[in-house]
Amino acid sequence: MDYKEIIDNLKVSSVIDLMKKLGADRYKEEEHQIIFPTICHNADGADASMKLYFYKNSKMFYCYTECGAMSIFKFLKHYYEARDVEYDWVSDIYNVVMDCSNFNPTHGFATPRYVSLKDKYGMERKEIQLPEYNKGALDTFIRRYPPEWLNDGISREAMNKFDIRYSISQNKIIIPHLDIDGRLVGIRGRALNDWEIENVGKYMPVRIEQTWYKHPLSMNLYGLYENQENIKKTGVCYVFESEKSVMQCEGFSGPNCAVAVCGSQFNKYQLNLLIRTCRPSEIVLCFDSEELGDDTKYFDKLWAICQKYKNYTNFSFVYDRLRQLELKDSPSDKGEEVFRKLLEKRTRVK
Repeated sequence: MDYKEIIDNLKVSSVIDLMKKLGADRYKEEEHQIIFPTICHNADGADASMKLYFYKNSKMFYCYTECGAMSIFKFLKHYYEARDVEYDWVSDIYNVVMDCSNFNPTHGFATPRYVSLKDKYGMERKEIQLPEYNKGALDTFIRRYPPEWLNDGISREAMNKFDIRYSISQNKIIIPHLDIDGRLVGIRGRALNDWEIENVGKYMPVRIEQTWYKHPLSMNLYGLYENQENIKKTGVCYVFESEKSVMQCEGFSGPNCAVAVCGSQFNKYQLNLLIRTCRPSEIVLCFDSEELGDDTKYFDKLWAICQKYKNYTNFSFVYDRLRQLELKDSPSDKGEEVFRKLLEKRTRVK
């Protein structure tokens, strides 16, 4: 799949139509660029300044106030996240982009909108069992231990435990996602191509032939199937953002009690999965570092999540007061010693 070719074949008229449907109530077309309001990070277009440029030659966006350079893939991701909209990568990003491109376009474009999981599946979240994929699909990929992960604290043993594979054709690390019963419910790929990471995304669902092996990430916890017995025995669960952190914890001393939300939110459905399956006496949020200077938004965000669910069990969160992490680092990225120090200083929410 050539994402660059998809971007290069974007139709300017279709991009304008898309932006209108997404709420850009005004635009200015010039010889080399089209100027839109910065709806990439402003939920209300009326509050947005006219500083989002789409360059006709490169087919790239550039937000001059906050977001910087973006492909259309990255723009849509910013758009949804600025509105706290739960989106599906295939239907809400990939298919939308394809419909704006002359590169094998899809049909039937509708305005991207938030569709609640209740509406999608016709039932309450607590009743849902995710669709299952045939595990034989994993045999499409080879077993290889990427040096990028070996050098990042993920051992061969950890990759074996979580059945990590590698796609030669897509140049991606292949990450199977299992539900609490060990059923294959999705496959994600971690891109290794620098251009793809920068312009499309680091993690995305994997496609095999005409099937996207996708699932709603908010309705599962990566690593819960593999680590549930450890969580039951110790009574503690460490909730990280990414799959990589769960695998890094496999190399630490002591049992691996980590799971990942594969995002930056922890919701009631995921909490219920943990409580129903493992009944932990403490849940520790170990989200990636987002602090910038004296900004307290990151602390407040973590506090609010814990405050919301504290009546279900004890909650705490890791907060890097000593600045031992780099921006966007996971608490596990610097190794076990730093992780233990962060745990010792964690904030408990009463």
